[in-house]
Amino acid sequence: MKKILIVGQGIAGTMLAWALQRKNVAVHIADGNLPGSSSPVAAGVINPVTGKRFVKSWRFDEFFPAAQSAYQALEQELGVSVWMEQPVTRLLATAEEANNWSARCAQPDYIDHLAEAGDAGAWAPFIRPGWHFGLIRKAARVNFPVLLGTFREKIMAEGVFFPEVSDFRQIERLAKDYDHVVYCEGFRAAENPYFPDLRWQLAKGEALLIRFQDAHRANRIVTMLKKTVTLVPLGDNLFWAGGSYQWYYPDLAPSEGERNYIAGHLSEMLLPAFDIVGQTAGVRPTVKDRRPFIGQSQINAKVFIFNGLGTKGALLAPYWANHLADHLIHGAPLDPESDIRRFSSTG
Repeated sequence: MKKILIVGQGIAGTMLAWALQRKNVAVHIADGNLPGSSSPVAAGVINPVTGKRFVKSWRFDEFFPAAQSAYQALEQELGVSVWMEQPVTRLLATAEEANNWSARCAQPDYIDHLAEAGDAGAWAPFIRPGWHFGLIRKAARVNFPVLLGTFREKIMAEGVFFPEVSDFRQIERLAKDYDHVVYCEGFRAAENPYFPDLRWQLAKGEALLIRFQDAHRANRIVTMLKKTVTLVPLGDNLFWAGGSYQWYYPDLAPSEGERNYIAGHLSEMLLPAFDIVGQTAGVRPTVKDRRPFIGQSQINAKVFIFNGLGTKGALLAPYWANHLADHLIHGAPLDPESDIRRFSSTG
């Protein structure tokens, strides 16, 4: 039986560990709970259509069924609820945006994902007048805090979790007992000496937690709301509102500037009947070509990476975790779109 050490227990490390365990691989996970990780503070949103041009996400029709199947299987195994299919109410600011939305809705590849909407539904009492509306279907949310926390409890009970920081000399000592070591360490991989040539474009993101003063009506909301920022109902009149992008940042802490940025966009969308009750921050492991980083180190053949899921970790992690697991166990070829050899002159 193969033994594999995974460094990092964010969404990438968790899904890889689960995929390997299902294939009867002995897995250990090392994670030091270092600050700045994006997984524990992310909303876990899966959105099929994004951007100003309302374009379908890369290979969405392939990745979404894999995500749905994996998270629902984890729910059964862990005895918790983590997968929620939640449509998105899309705010459209101008008649031109509304016309572009209508045109997308009519395209065959978008019929299952987009629809026109005459109103904002349960969001209506909270939204400023003047918007047009669209509806995004086949959207979902994964409850990362519950999933990651419950999986952590599972691997601790199994005795396969090490509370180790990702110090490379420390990991090298542990690695002697394993067939492979896979780094799933989020944004800290940009300083990993085993993968010096990857093209990172790290982005710090922040989000606010808000409550509406009309809790009774707010608790009726079941769809997400999106314009420049996204609002995600978390239950009990608590909403995640984010996220921002900072390409340059002095530290990992929540900042007043981003609080004001998000609050400003909320004020453009919403009537002033909400309170800010919290703020979170994390650094996303984003990549210049917006494709995952999967593959083998050219410095140490035992060492691999699974990272670079960026803002779409909830959607991408299940599919690519299984993909890498098949490579590690059976030698199945890596998809060239995700293989880190795409950056190599010999790749």
